[in-house]
Amino acid sequence: MFFAPSVIVFFLLNLVSTFHLSKVASTSFLCGKDILRNVNSGEKQIIISRNFQRHYNSVNPPKVEHFLCKNEKVDGQNGETCFFKKDQTFSKLLVHPTLVEELKRNNITIPSLIQFDLLQYYNKYFPMLCNIIIGAENGIGKTLSYIIFVLNHILKQSNRNNRVFVLIFQYSGLLTRQCLQVVRRLSRNIKVKCTTLNPAPLTPLNLNPNGNLILITSPVKFATYMKENEDAVTLFLKNLDFLIMDEVDVMFEDPFVKHVKALYEQLSKLANKKYISIVTSSTLSNKGKMSIYQNIKRYVTNSVLIKTNYLHNVHPLVNYHFVNLPTYTVSEKIKAIKRIMSKENYKKTLIFCNTLTSCNNAFSHLSSLFEDIYLFNSSLKKEDQLGILDIFKNSERCILVTTDIIHRGMDIKGITHLFHFDAPTNIVVYTHRNGRISRGASTGDIYLFNDSDNLVTKKIYQLHKKNVKFEDILSRKRSLRKNYKRDLKKSKQGEGKTG
Repeated sequence: MFFAPSVIVFFLLNLVSTFHLSKVASTSFLCGKDILRNVNSGEKQIIISRNFQRHYNSVNPPKVEHFLCKNEKVDGQNGETCFFKKDQTFSKLLVHPTLVEELKRNNITIPSLIQFDLLQYYNKYFPMLCNIIIGAENGIGKTLSYIIFVLNHILKQSNRNNRVFVLIFQYSGLLTRQCLQVVRRLSRNIKVKCTTLNPAPLTPLNLNPNGNLILITSPVKFATYMKENEDAVTLFLKNLDFLIMDEVDVMFEDPFVKHVKALYEQLSKLANKKYISIVTSSTLSNKGKMSIYQNIKRYVTNSVLIKTNYLHNVHPLVNYHFVNLPTYTVSEKIKAIKRIMSKENYKKTLIFCNTLTSCNNAFSHLSSLFEDIYLFNSSLKKEDQLGILDIFKNSERCILVTTDIIHRGMDIKGITHLFHFDAPTNIVVYTHRNGRISRGASTGDIYLFNDSDNLVTKKIYQLHKKNVKFEDILSRKRSLRKNYKRDLKKSKQGEGKTG
């Protein structure tokens, strides 16, 4: 018996349709919430959401790849002992009793590893101190370490009637304000003047007081003030005891580097041989002759490096999640954030964007989905920035959509979730953004949209997946940035100013 061609075609089409329906049914409508694949003890887990499988293409469903922390132990240690010296106190480290009491009032009783090492170095080598380079992961108390170091030194010199002059460089006004608040809070019972260079002061700042002085400012502001008040600044620099630079890798880049180099040259001309440089950062690449670390050492000579084991390593107590989407558009990212947050018991959340346009756009979409959500970028007035930042710090549950204006140095407790809405421009930005959540022994969740077409995202993924060394990615920072800028011009999504 022969069948007409039309009947054969009809039969084949039905067969193909049946095959596809069976395939969809087998992959998309299985019971339970998630499929767990490639799970071995102690290894990362790949979790494929069945909700995603239903919503998107069933043949290649999007997935979230998780690089989970080991909450119970890290290299045989618990979270606290990774970052703090539980068997130590500031009294045991011979910190002055007045400062010990002030630290207790601020609930600071146990030194972190970097604070312990720095104070131990002081006790062992003072008065023959070298310049000090501090390299440690975010959130371990680097800023607090040099503040305790300096205040302790001032107290111990008080019996000798020696004035102590300290200059602290911060790269932004927000960090200057934060640092000043900490110094003032811990020095309430210490005879020291703590100040900053305010714009257009009513009276010139006295840089040669009878007592101790801690001046906190940026290199740019200090250079401007030095031009206008040369005699006063010259006398201050002649008597300078400590030159401290936080986020030092930024200080040796534009627009700060020329002012930093000019300051070192001025100190050399004034023949000040007593001052000690203390510089610190969590990103200090030492790969290649032109590395940041080698550039710093040209000026911070005769130095000792004090660093922790987790410098340039993935934070051991934070969960990292790479979110795969069918397309990496704004709308798809918004949907993903909504889905993730609906299942999470989040507290404070940061959402980082690369540009003002992207930040404003993301906020306009997210503000209709979440309560207690705020916009934070350089388009806001300074007083509005400070107000929003205070609200975020003091809130139990809040979302902040921001640019990289606060990706470095800001110490905000209680952040549980962080999203890279836009891929960071390089591994350094990635590290410092993540540092807002990885504060010491704190745990949390970090999400990155896993767009394999983005070069930086690809490299970051390799950092987690294949254990590529941080320095190998950081050494190519310039080329990554160049390629990123090229891609940014092609992308309508990335249009707008940064800040």
